[in-house]
Amino acid sequence: MNTGATNFGKEIIKTDVMLDEMLELIPTYSTLYNILPGNHGTNMPISCKVPVIGEADLFQGNSEWTTGAGSFITPANNGPMTDQVTITQGQFITTVSLSKRELNYGPAQLETIIKQRISSAAARTIDAVIINADSTSAATGNVNSDDAAPSSSAYFMQQDGGLRKQAISNSKTVDCGALDSGDFLSIKGLLGEGYQSDLSNLIYITNASTSNKIIALSEVVTMDKFGPNATIVKGEIGKIWGIDIISMRDLPLTEADGKCSATASNNTKGSIICLYKPAVQFGFGQPLEIEAYKVPGKGVDLVATFEFGFAVANNKANLGNTVAMGINITL
Repeated sequence: MNTGATNFGKEIIKTDVMLDEMLELIPTYSTLYNILPGNHGTNMPISCKVPVIGEADLFQGNSEWTTGAGSFITPANNGPMTDQVTITQGQFITTVSLSKRELNYGPAQLETIIKQRISSAAARTIDAVIINADSTSAATGNVNSDDAAPSSSAYFMQQDGGLRKQAISNSKTVDCGALDSGDFLSIKGLLGEGYQSDLSNLIYITNASTSNKIIALSEVVTMDKFGPNATIVKGEIGKIWGIDIISMRDLPLTEADGKCSATASNNTKGSIICLYKPAVQFGFGQPLEIEAYKVPGKGVDLVATFEFGFAVANNKANLGNTVAMGINITL
């Protein structure tokens, strides 16, 4: 950033007409990880295993002891199955360079303001990793770059098994096309039977373009079905079929198969993820650290790093599928 770079520092330098307060141009960041219950906190090891415990089976019938000598009869073992997922820490870094003149003549506490923006970017990165992580390095196959080898430094390459990859790799997708309210039920129907009725632990995730399409559905906007809280009045969606729905900017538009082309103009289709929230297990090996590296006479580099890892307990311990996705939504 410097005082002469348009859109990269010039606009926040005081002039005769500029007020001290900077215009707030940063959008509200999504916070998916704040609503997921599987947070294991900070200072996790580089790699650790998290147990997954399934359900105990239904009880069997019993009968009264009426004859014979007393003896213990061992019943069938209906105990829960167990499994595990492994959380491995990925490493993330970013740098913002500030010229000395930018610091001298910019708004007061500019360095602090930039640090706040870096923190927001870290939160957004975590959300995006959970959704898009795929470490496939081949020229084809990565859900974020299906027809070109992605850069090894791309954020989504630092972890594997994100929500989109889980759905696509396990063939848990619904071709929605024009999209109607029944598609949401079809997507949910791909989850394990035990999860489908646990509405409080389910969530639909979509993006702004697809959200606009959802708002226009007659079942969503009709006043006689929803009263004063109808979507057409509020301009937002709270629940679909009793399940919370959130819009996230880093759930990308895709091609018809739910994967992204390296050619941006090919990505024109929307998608909707249905997730059983406790399935995502995550934590930090190192919380966010921001260090100021001073370059004498030139300015300062703000270098921020953190380590974050996650895993999705999907089809573990005989519990069934926890992630599904609607794809090929016409926008």
